[in-house]
Amino acid sequence: MVWKSLFLLGLLAGSVAGAEVIGIPLKADPPFAIDGDLTDWAAVPGALVYDQAAQVVHGSGAWSGPADLSGRGQLAWRSDGLYVAARVVDDVVQQSQRGASLWRGDHLELYLDAAPDLEPARREFGEGQFQLAFSPGNFQKSGDALQDTAPEAYVYRPRATAATGVVVAAQRTPQGYDIEALVPWALLGVTDASAGRPLKVDLCLSDSDSPEARQEALMSTRTTRWEHSRERLPEAALAGTDGVARPRATKIAISEGLTVQPGAAQTIAFEAPAIPTGRIAVLALKARLESPKVAGHTPALRLELNGQALAGKRLLNKPLQAKSRSGRIYSLATGEEFVVYYTPNFTAPDLDPHYGLLDGYKATEFELDVTDQLKAGPNTLKVVQSSDKIKNALVVADLRLEFQLPPPPPKPKAGPPTGPLPVYEPATRHEVAYAVAEQPDGRLQVTVCGQVFTVQSRFSTPAPGWVSGPNLFFDYRRQIERRPEAIVIRETFTNRTAENLGIQQRHELAAAKPLERVWLGGLPLPSGQGGAQEPQNPTVLGTQGQGAVGLLPLSDIFRVHVNTYAAEGKVGIADNNLVLKPGASTTAEWAILPVEAPDYFAFLNAARRLTDVNFRLDGGFAFFRANPTLTGTWSDQQTESFIRLKDARYVTATIPNVGGHAAHGTTFQSVDLKPYLDAFARRRKLVPESKQLIYFHCFIDTTADGHEKFKDARLLRPDGRQADYGQEVYKLYLPLANNSYGPAVARNIDVILDAAGADGVYWDEHEYSAWQYHYGEPWDGVSGDIDPKTGKISRLKSSVTLLTEAWRLTQAKRILARGPLIGNGAPVTRAMAELDFMCFVETGSITNCTRSQLHSPIALGDHLTERSELDAYKVMLGALDYGCLYHWYNDMNVIPTHHHLTRYMFPITPVELREGTVVGTDRIITRRSGLHGFGDASTHEVHVFNDQGVEVPEFKAPTVTRDGKTYTELRLAEDWSAAILRK
Repeated sequence: MVWKSLFLLGLLAGSVAGAEVIGIPLKADPPFAIDGDLTDWAAVPGALVYDQAAQVVHGSGAWSGPADLSGRGQLAWRSDGLYVAARVVDDVVQQSQRGASLWRGDHLELYLDAAPDLEPARREFGEGQFQLAFSPGNFQKSGDALQDTAPEAYVYRPRATAATGVVVAAQRTPQGYDIEALVPWALLGVTDASAGRPLKVDLCLSDSDSPEARQEALMSTRTTRWEHSRERLPEAALAGTDGVARPRATKIAISEGLTVQPGAAQTIAFEAPAIPTGRIAVLALKARLESPKVAGHTPALRLELNGQALAGKRLLNKPLQAKSRSGRIYSLATGEEFVVYYTPNFTAPDLDPHYGLLDGYKATEFELDVTDQLKAGPNTLKVVQSSDKIKNALVVADLRLEFQLPPPPPKPKAGPPTGPLPVYEPATRHEVAYAVAEQPDGRLQVTVCGQVFTVQSRFSTPAPGWVSGPNLFFDYRRQIERRPEAIVIRETFTNRTAENLGIQQRHELAAAKPLERVWLGGLPLPSGQGGAQEPQNPTVLGTQGQGAVGLLPLSDIFRVHVNTYAAEGKVGIADNNLVLKPGASTTAEWAILPVEAPDYFAFLNAARRLTDVNFRLDGGFAFFRANPTLTGTWSDQQTESFIRLKDARYVTATIPNVGGHAAHGTTFQSVDLKPYLDAFARRRKLVPESKQLIYFHCFIDTTADGHEKFKDARLLRPDGRQADYGQEVYKLYLPLANNSYGPAVARNIDVILDAAGADGVYWDEHEYSAWQYHYGEPWDGVSGDIDPKTGKISRLKSSVTLLTEAWRLTQAKRILARGPLIGNGAPVTRAMAELDFMCFVETGSITNCTRSQLHSPIALGDHLTERSELDAYKVMLGALDYGCLYHWYNDMNVIPTHHHLTRYMFPITPVELREGTVVGTDRIITRRSGLHGFGDASTHEVHVFNDQGVEVPEFKAPTVTRDGKTYTELRLAEDWSAAILRK
């Protein structure tokens, strides 16, 4: 039977057939003036409108309507770059953040795929994809560099990409603000900007109405489920001045679908243009064998293009063999037949707990390189159900021709180094040669490595004004303690007035010349400008010559309130939220750390010793859900291998869904515990040394009547509404010993440890959740918003961390008395940190590792990008760059087939963190070549892993002896790693 293709289409709209392609108009002369005045956009055609509730893809519960956040966006292009503009309606314009933290305030986000035809099957962002943010600033012009936030751009992806050449300007309007930006083509790697060039793009509006810096709502051009993926981005194309998209033909539809009976064939005739220069022709389709359920697979598809059978070696989107969740390796093609799954639809196999393929491969999707077989003009494609022994029909859909960019050749990796190697061993001298002298007006002069730094301390009053000592409003006393590696400052404030008093603190580091390099919260700032609110890493560091000085808040209130900033060649730490009751006193404690090298990690290690956080981390971790229809169907061999090959001492089961939502809070007390009991019994039998944990969250609750049942415990926003976790169903509460919610949610711990039979608890977001502050009763007695202009209190508020600490401390001690406790996020207060329980940080961005550097330096795997054990290994290497170890995240997608570097990571008591290395008392985990030692004559056991994450037992790592000390000589190629164990 011959079918004639009835249509020849140009660019199809990705995964949404028929969706409109966004035309990006060419801006004719004169060029735009990037000044925030959108008058010169008036004649530019096309607009992206944001005014529907369905467009709020994050924070729908926080969006109250178009007056809260809405707008009109525009895109345009010229030979120099891509232009972006938006007229934003925003009832509260709030942006106090800079640099990497600007996403917490009002801004635009641009998601752009500049190479949509490069590896089109890849969902994750990678080569050719960008995420940029454009901040309007706060429109203040007080002359105070900390308070005035200017418009700026920041590139989040690719990571560590400077916003070179990006220009941003904004103007305040009665309804909100206007903003425009230029993004140079050079930054985007685009060298062929011309009408018809395809792109994929989403321009989003982000809103923050709260004085607490946080992203409350995000509006997108699309209404589909929000995720960071290429396939979600709308199709676009550069257009002429009329703005009409006339994209180059890169996809040609051949057939929407056909069904081929057993042993039969169907032939389709279609027309094809000449293959565009620099591209390859790809035949793409989906295929399955009709079946009421997923039931395995068999070779049953044969394809013949212009009389030539297409062999398996032409596959582009998956290998000839692939690993499955069952642990088996399946062949996906046999000669000239392709393996097809028995399945009721095209997605079910990918979710199947046995037959689903690992590493992100789609079981029913096929892409074949047919460049050498395709003809310009008439072509015929024969689709054959090649197995007459089975009775299932072959179903084919979305049959199309694509003109793709050739897959990029693998980038050559650097081999092992030759020649002399650097020597790495723990420092034995923990003392810095520095001098400190008190100067007038609250200044301290610190000299290290011949460089003179000054630290200026200032405090606000409601006069208004800034002072550096006692005054009419408060008494002030400073104590300075000189330590070998640090200068510890204790400043006591006593309110002399009969009213609540707001005191802003600011401690600013400078040198005779602008600081050469600066870090905020562990992240370098090449621009020298930025701000952050990161209590988990509240550090700043500035360098001059061979010397450096860092600042670090130590006391709980200061650390919880902390703002860090860099501006005008200086860095500083600030508390903008301290409030004292009448007659009350508080002592702010902070430290100055001189460093004898312009090295962040040297500073970090001194800070870790000062805060005493080098405690034992005793085992690996993995999530492993207790789901009877997924992991519960695995064999004993699969279950045991999963735990053992991940070397997980702590195995955590997550919470089920109830009513379509995760059973957070007291809802958990009503779930069926049998899946936990069955899973734990089985796992203990197979891996008796493993410890079974269950997920716990103390702030989120999904109980339908919770807002009434726990009315006295609602976490309130500044407008009086109850805060949530981005969706109204996930309401936030304050667990306290003396309110209704604290005792109620504490019973979850009893259920976990007693009724469910877990050994311990995994505590998610144990310090605070989506909101760091509560704007209602009770008050924590020390927190408020202070008007930066008048110095007066504008409202009282409470730190969630400080307010709930007593309750959380009690529960943590109660758990630790029974068994293990693992946390998500580093503790912020001293009392919680002193419990020395392991915590990790999530790595949706690998830079989040810096948030763990002042506690247990562990990164949780990246659930957004990890789809294979090789992906996980790459995240392990990325974490090591920040001096961090690794815990496993994904279970259904990342199933190990061999032991990994994690086999030798634990137990470990960290001694030093370095870029690329974690040094413990008895082991070193590294990806750096060098002579590695423990500073003694111990013998070493060495385990080396190649760039695929596989151990290489035959690797030779010689032992070198110098001055009576032993070293392991490691010459590692790119992406290799090693574990050195002291024997």
